[in-house]
Amino acid sequence: MSSHGNCSHIETLACMMPDVWPIFFRKRQPLPIQIDAMPLIVRGQSVLMCGPTASGKTEAAVAPIYQRHLSFRRGILSVIHVAPTKALVNDLYYRIQEYFGGDFLGKVKRYTGDHHELDSIDQVFLLLTTPEALDSLQLMRPEKLIGIRAMIIDEIHFLHGFARGQQLRHVINRIKAAYKCSNHPKDNFQIVGMSATINDAEDVAKIWLGNNSSIVSSGEHRQIQMNLFATEPGEKDEIKARAKAIINWLEHDNANNILIFSNSRNGAHGLAVWLQNYLNQTIWTINMHIGILSKSERERVEDSIKRDNFVICVATSTLEIGIDIGDIDAVILAEAPSSINSFLQRIGRGNRRSDICNVVAIYATNHEKLLFQALLHCARNGHLDEVHEYDRPSVRFQQILSILWKATRSDKAFSINNINEISGNADHNSTIDDMLTTGALKSVGGALIPADDLMDEGDARRIHSVITGSVSQNIIDAQSGEVVASLSNDQFREGKFFIGGELRSAKRSNDGNIFLSRQRSSDFSQIAKLPAVRGNRRGLSRRLVWASVELSGIDPRQWLIMDNHLITWGGSEYNRLLKIILMNLRIGTDIKCDDFDLSSQNWNSIPNPRQMISLTENYLKNRKLPSDSIRIFREPTRYFRRLSRTMQTVESINSVPFKGLFKWLGECNSEYLLVKRGIFENLKLKYF
Repeated sequence: MSSHGNCSHIETLACMMPDVWPIFFRKRQPLPIQIDAMPLIVRGQSVLMCGPTASGKTEAAVAPIYQRHLSFRRGILSVIHVAPTKALVNDLYYRIQEYFGGDFLGKVKRYTGDHHELDSIDQVFLLLTTPEALDSLQLMRPEKLIGIRAMIIDEIHFLHGFARGQQLRHVINRIKAAYKCSNHPKDNFQIVGMSATINDAEDVAKIWLGNNSSIVSSGEHRQIQMNLFATEPGEKDEIKARAKAIINWLEHDNANNILIFSNSRNGAHGLAVWLQNYLNQTIWTINMHIGILSKSERERVEDSIKRDNFVICVATSTLEIGIDIGDIDAVILAEAPSSINSFLQRIGRGNRRSDICNVVAIYATNHEKLLFQALLHCARNGHLDEVHEYDRPSVRFQQILSILWKATRSDKAFSINNINEISGNADHNSTIDDMLTTGALKSVGGALIPADDLMDEGDARRIHSVITGSVSQNIIDAQSGEVVASLSNDQFREGKFFIGGELRSAKRSNDGNIFLSRQRSSDFSQIAKLPAVRGNRRGLSRRLVWASVELSGIDPRQWLIMDNHLITWGGSEYNRLLKIILMNLRIGTDIKCDDFDLSSQNWNSIPNPRQMISLTENYLKNRKLPSDSIRIFREPTRYFRRLSRTMQTVESINSVPFKGLFKWLGECNSEYLLVKRGIFENLKLKYF
């Protein structure tokens, strides 16, 4: 590597990366996170970078790793850059292309469900892919990855705490177990993670990057300016009322490109329908970006946002992620997101070239107004949602199945030891034993073979995902025959459907598919209803409840008792867990809970926070919580139901956020206070 002599701080960086500095920083000065992270990465360290959107994390990872690729004369593919979505893969592909210019061809490749570009690894620097595509590639073409020296994991906060994240970590272990060591002692394997600001960065770094990793948090957060707009009272249709509020704001603002976020598909779709109705034959183009849309339709929308003027796009979380959609003048939150992380991601999409982040918040109730204020309070003070990471035997099931399917189809006999060796000593033994017990696997002379139906899934290439759901019906343009959207279940109601910037009539055919026709009608009484997404059952987090209560002038660390109410301010998840524990300890019967309190007509006794810690710890030493009651904490995964009941219980228990519960209880005051009925009732009546 190059000596950097007596250079200044930035000159030192240029000396450390002589080959790539002109490519990435010829026309721009490095940003703070780049200055802090690049010296570590170019030396071969594993680094977790935490910073806001547009803080320069991508260049901070790619530039020094490319320098290492050149310095060690690797000659073949040596870097994998994993992004959570195919859209982000494509976005990164074109962003990196801008740096390399005419020398780009052949250096960077994509491998996704849409692009299989890795014909040869010779002279390739970087491969852009998704977790599922990488799982498939490592399984089917492991020889392509023998030269890998670095992994870049983009938007790690979208993977940490989820099954896809565990899957990716298993795949990384497989790559590390199979890669060919370099002849140079300093040409080591490294992992670089990139994330928005996250809670417990130390734990995330340890889980993803290992014990000897570094954390770089840099890039000052922009000031947040939030304007609150109330919906007009009297409108019975809530979505229509929010659309009207947006129109009222639009009449007094000069924004050209607007991004609107909704919490649900039906919320986004309904807003698109009503905005199209109100703004038809004006200068505005209305777009919608949701997960069920086809690839071509999503890309059309993304291109429209980037290239057109006077564009309004209504989206769900699909546009939270860092896809380049150009300059957004205003971000509108049509309703309050349920997590601080989503709030930060959404507001970070707008005004990216300004030091001030302007956001418009639409609220219908005092509770929603306070929730927006609580989100803003958390964002300004660096309070983030807690994330619970846990081991999922169902994800291990998927990994074992993938390995054994490939081995069986290659006429290879794999034993338990073979699987663990290929997996980087991941210790899949208990899951393998369970699969043998349930018949998912059979042992023939020591060789493990998947059941016939699982082999069929492998042959159909359906074993590389841990996500539940599959396409059950398509939404088809009746005129062109093009599939414009796909649904995972049949919970679809006919009616007005917004697509391609216009309203269509959606009707189901005898074969189950849904066809769109261009029948003009002013009847908006029947807007098409889309299938809801599973997993929206959880309410407010503890952090958000605490912020809401603090803004109301109450100390959330103080538990209160009012009549039959135990007011904990614990948030939905922790209060649900308290309810389960208390009922199993028979401290109360028929306990009800919400985001703020627990109530029962038959309390035997009411423990304070310190007693609650002791009671829970003692209970867990001797017994386990019933699996049926704790399944609410578990993320749905593809192969969970293929596990035995015993192993399902193991995964369910792992999913319970005991660590966060004990941390929260430890932060609460040791004793509770008795309060009069009016205090809590007036607070909930006013705000909640």
